[in-house]
Amino acid sequence: MKALLDFLPIILFFIAYKLEGVFVAAGVLMVAVVVIYGYMWWQQRRLETSQWITVAATLGLGSLTLILHDEKYLQWKAPGVYVLLALVFLGSQWLGSQPIIQRMMGHAVNLNPAQWRGLNMAWAIFFLVAAAANAAVVLYWTEYWVDFKLFGSMAMTFGFVIAQGVWLVKSGAIIEAPAQENGEQ
Repeated sequence: MKALLDFLPIILFFIAYKLEGVFVAAGVLMVAVVVIYGYMWWQQRRLETSQWITVAATLGLGSLTLILHDEKYLQWKAPGVYVLLALVFLGSQWLGSQPIIQRMMGHAVNLNPAQWRGLNMAWAIFFLVAAAANAAVVLYWTEYWVDFKLFGSMAMTFGFVIAQGVWLVKSGAIIEAPAQENGEQ
């Protein structure tokens, strides 16, 4: 459910862009991010670091796009956010008691410290590759940036998450949830 909520603003942006253009889509994106992440914060009383980065980048670059009437600001949001996330993951290798991926997934996954560092580094590399791919589209195939923002970024993310899941299952790292009684005998 969380993944769907994270992609919902991009989906709404895509629809608004195709129907009304980039400036209406920028406004839709900004409102969607505030409503969705505001609701998530209200429900959980917290947002993840990546969500705070997304909110700040969306509101900042979306505002610049609307005020200066220049879509370049919004086009560079995805590469910028991915670079920031890579830096957060890289920094967590040396700052704090655990890599950020361990803080996020430690309740459900059992890895040794070297495996946690490797998984954390894999995420940092993924974010750098995603930043480079998004930047290349903005620089060389600008007419496709909105399509890539939705379909390319989503495919890359789901592909990476699936590969990570396969690795975790093969390594035996997934912690099984306790069986629940369902009343049947």
